[in-house]
Amino acid sequence: MAAHSVSEQLPKSGWFNQWWLSLAYHHKWAESLLYMMFFSGILLWDRVGVTWQVERWLLVAHMLVGATLFSLIVGAFWGAHRRLIVKSNKPFLRQTGTLIEWLLIACSLSGFYLIFYGNTGNTLGVVMQNIHFYSSWLLAPLVFRHAMRWSVLNLSKFFK
Repeated sequence: MAAHSVSEQLPKSGWFNQWWLSLAYHHKWAESLLYMMFFSGILLWDRVGVTWQVERWLLVAHMLVGATLFSLIVGAFWGAHRRLIVKSNKPFLRQTGTLIEWLLIACSLSGFYLIFYGNTGNTLGVVMQNIHFYSSWLLAPLVFRHAMRWSVLNLSKFFK
C-alpha cells in the first residue's frame, strides 16, 4: 500500500508545477484586468454621470468580467504568487502583498454579494457597496506601488 501511494505522487518538476511556479511572475494580465475593473467601476460611480444607456451595459460587462475573467486570472495569479509573500526578504513587498490580499478578498466578496443581491437600499447593501467601492480605491494604487518596477503602467521603460 505504501509503495503504491509513493508511485502516484507527481514529480516535483512536472509541467504543471513548473507552469504554476512561473505564473507567480506573469502579472501583466492580472494587473491589466485589475486596472480595467477599477476604471469601469469609476465610470459606474454616480458622480461621473455616465448616461443610463452606457451605464447599464458597462455594469453588465463589469459584473461578467469580474465574476469570470477577473476571478480566474487574478485568482490563479494570486494563488501562484502567494508563496512569495511568505518567502520574500523585502519587508515592503511582504507588507503590501498582505494588504493587497486582504483588499482583494474584501473587494471580491463584496462584489459577489452585489452581483447576487445588489444594493437594495438596506444597511447591508449599502455597507457592501461601500466596502467594494473603497477597497477598490485602495487596491488599485497599492497594486501599482507594490509592482512599480514591473507594472504595466510603468511608462519609464518605454522612454529609455
